[in-house]
Amino acid sequence: VSVDLLFRDDELSKSKVFEWALVNQLKAEFFWRDPYKNEVDIIIADKKILPIEIKYGKIDFGGLLKFMEKFKVNEGVVISLKKEEKKKINKKSIYIVPAFKFLLKFKYTNLK
Repeated sequence: VSVDLLFRDDELSKSKVFEWALVNQLKAEFFWRDPYKNEVDIIIADKKILPIEIKYGKIDFGGLLKFMEKFKVNEGVVISLKKEEKKKINKKSIYIVPAFKFLLKFKYTNLK
């Protein structure tokens, strides 16, 4: 991330820094994007595949749900500034995790 982004006060810059910080914290190696520009910010491929979206502002589940459908994944995570919540959309479980909790070592393996 460019150093000048750290000192800007607009929403787009804040969003980019927020995403960059979380991707770096996870040491993420994989992301996903389809030809229609649907994307998922981080893909963790451990014992199971876990897609993670990072949202600074409004939460849009579109890319996450497309990935989950295409690869037959039943759980996904959204890291945001919002309150913790579990959503069920099209029989898929999406866990919304506040960034502060994630940064305090939220364990994605504990999702049940």
